[in-house]
Amino acid sequence: MNSNTQSTIKENFWETRRLVRMALFIALSGLGAWITFPSPIGTVAFDSGPGYFLVLYAGGLEGAVVLGIGHLISALKVGFPLGPIHLLIGVLMSGCGIVFWYLKEKLNLIIAAIVVSLLNGVGVTALLIPLVGMGFFISMTPVLLVGSAINIILSILIYRSLTKID
Repeated sequence: MNSNTQSTIKENFWETRRLVRMALFIALSGLGAWITFPSPIGTVAFDSGPGYFLVLYAGGLEGAVVLGIGHLISALKVGFPLGPIHLLIGVLMSGCGIVFWYLKEKLNLIIAAIVVSLLNGVGVTALLIPLVGMGFFISMTPVLLVGSAINIILSILIYRSLTKID
């Protein structure tokens, strides 16, 4: 990627339209954070659905921003039970958005959905074992798998229903 391309990406990212769109979906993530799945720490919610939808609609970078901030909103709602580890989780959620976009582009949407559900539900939690222990991994993995899969499936269904309207 040459410097002109990088400059164009940076300039285009800060367009008012993109910022407003991300703000809208961050607000939707905040609303989704109030609809939770039963979990040991209370941060598994519908906060990631808007981010995954935005990955499909506008691309990986916008969706990644919404996914990361959406997690932080969900964690804030319950008082940051893991403290600063939630910042790392927010970054990892952003990474899930990038992976979702990449796999959708290079393979297909079904494979992307399956891989990212597993990445979010198992992979992200496994990466946290050194910080929070095996008990956290065992207790959070099932609910994260279900929550992630539901968020991704809903985002795909909504995206497909809206693109059929056009």
